[in-house]
Amino acid sequence: MAAPQEAPALSPPPADGQVLSVSRPQRLVALAHDAAEFTRVRHHLQGLTWAGHEVALVWLEGDPGSQLDFLAQRRIRPGLVRSSAGLRQLISTPREHWRGDRTDLVGASRLDPAVLRLLDWSDGVIALGDPAKAALEEVIAGRSVRVPHQDLRGWAGLGRVWSTLRTASREGVRSAEFADELAERVTLLQPPAPEEAQDDLTTFLSELTRAGHHQEALRLLPYLRLSDPDPVEVVRRQALVAHIQTSAAGHEHADLRRSAAELLPVIDSLLETDVARAAALTTLALGLLFHVELHADKLATPLVEDPDDFLAGWRASRVGQVLARPVPRASRATQPDRDPDGPTRVVVLRGSYPRFSAQLVEELESRPDVRLREHAWTGRGSTVKGLGVRPEPIEARLRQALGEDVTDPELTELFGQADAVFIDWADRGALVALMQVPEGVRVTLRIHSMDALSAWIHLIDWSRVDHLVLVSEHLRDVVRRLLGDRLSATTVHVLPNAVDTTRIPTEKTPGHLRRMLIIGWAQPVKDPVWALDVLSRLRRVDPEWTLVLVGSDFLTTAVTSGVQYAERFRERLTAPDVRGGVEFVTPTSDIAPHLRSVGFVLSSSRRESFGLGLVEGAASGAVPVVRNWPVFASLDGARRLFPAEWVVDSVDAAAERILAHAEERRWQPASVAVRTEVEQRFLRSRPARILSRLVVGDE
Repeated sequence: MAAPQEAPALSPPPADGQVLSVSRPQRLVALAHDAAEFTRVRHHLQGLTWAGHEVALVWLEGDPGSQLDFLAQRRIRPGLVRSSAGLRQLISTPREHWRGDRTDLVGASRLDPAVLRLLDWSDGVIALGDPAKAALEEVIAGRSVRVPHQDLRGWAGLGRVWSTLRTASREGVRSAEFADELAERVTLLQPPAPEEAQDDLTTFLSELTRAGHHQEALRLLPYLRLSDPDPVEVVRRQALVAHIQTSAAGHEHADLRRSAAELLPVIDSLLETDVARAAALTTLALGLLFHVELHADKLATPLVEDPDDFLAGWRASRVGQVLARPVPRASRATQPDRDPDGPTRVVVLRGSYPRFSAQLVEELESRPDVRLREHAWTGRGSTVKGLGVRPEPIEARLRQALGEDVTDPELTELFGQADAVFIDWADRGALVALMQVPEGVRVTLRIHSMDALSAWIHLIDWSRVDHLVLVSEHLRDVVRRLLGDRLSATTVHVLPNAVDTTRIPTEKTPGHLRRMLIIGWAQPVKDPVWALDVLSRLRRVDPEWTLVLVGSDFLTTAVTSGVQYAERFRERLTAPDVRGGVEFVTPTSDIAPHLRSVGFVLSSSRRESFGLGLVEGAASGAVPVVRNWPVFASLDGARRLFPAEWVVDSVDAAAERILAHAEERRWQPASVAVRTEVEQRFLRSRPARILSRLVVGDE
């Protein structure tokens, strides 16, 4: 991965001067004896005009050159006065200048009525060069005022804003600091940005929103011009606006789906002629369709409720069809020198959230018939790690689907020496890896939850996946509806997540009957506000009830809706009905003490594919209370995974279930039954062992 780029330096923005204003447009004259003086302050003058000031150049000798064509210009032309208007203008000047020296700046100015009108028109005059500075007071003679040179501080930097942006966009600078500084400066500029800056601005806005700087992007959005001679560029910019507006607001913008639909035929038209541009627009289209604010943390998503309608345009597009069709795997460059009786060589890619595959890795390492190698994507960084839409893997996949050779020597070597590959999470890394796995290598891929609702499962070539593992039946149903017959050559398995029983205690400490637990809570999808509402109902009965929250706090870099949710949580936390009733535990791998201390474990989530923390709590004997996860409620997800009596449909029902087991005589038999249920459903079959056999190919 390339080293992070330094943000271009930005000088301080201009401030209000004695004459120059940063808040209201003014009419200004720049006066010089020789036009060469204007070139020296070109960026000052450009900054003034970009801020809305009207600037006219007035000079006696020379030529300002084409670089200053954006300004009004008047070369002083002293001559005989013929018109009545000119005569009136001249009469208002002192008599000694009527026949002034035409080679002198003062005299020549007095003999040019157009210049005198400009002086009367102006709010201030900027003298450039020693001759103009010396003559200025006589030239203006009460017609205008001098602009002090200290007033010009900062205007040159403002005039370089768009060229600085060009440097930033070309070097991939996405720092929040630079974005803040740039946004501060452009507030002084009149929108839109100059035509020559539009492409750089579009690129920079794309980078900003990809990096999560949504509010900074929103501040720069007025400077984007939506009209352009190139109709493709118009569609691109409109889609970018919809993406930024959705990101900044925290909810779907009205134009988002329309913009995505308008992109698709444009992409199709470029597939044969400009793959790079088609890939960039495909990235934008997928960024709209799979925007995190539509699916990740909501109470419902069209990818579950009505995927056929939501994805109809994508599936019908040529680009969608190209990315769905199988591409035969390449042959191995060289056949590995392998002993037929030797160990099975397995490569594991642990994906975006490595902790979920820890037990599988341990199981494989314990097998003498397996030689394990983990691949950690060293040096590739964000291009392959994560679920967010990025252009690099999309362009590579599109080129491969169109028949280009996108061989990756490192991965070719890695997979060429393997017998089997296990990939956890259908993320960017899964897509990149599957493009390189040669024929003859057994591939197993596991999907968890959010990756099922991401763009990547629609870009993966499923003909290259021999076995697909889902962690629950309702997740299997979601994925089948999303992928349809693309899974025809893939064997689909439902296998629950492995539970680390070494973390699970079997006894409880005093006070557990008034304590409930959530492991991993600080995300909107976990909906801890719902849990606080449950706590409120319980504390009406007994103020001793406590909610224990184990895990990290909310991310400060979260998407807008995540930031808004965190604020809502903290406000709810301070309400009198729950104040003092929440205990926070920092992230820890040793959860046994906290499992011992609670009698109830709560799943307040909006969406879960399995709920590992809940199952760990239930394995410890804590009575589980499972919200009927709203995203998967139409699939009856929670009740298909757990016993129906564990699942509740409301806050009140959750409180009722807890209170029904709040005494030892009722809690104890329920706790025993819960442990038995977890043992039968999730522990007895040893999921990690079963998965290891599937990966290796044990029959």
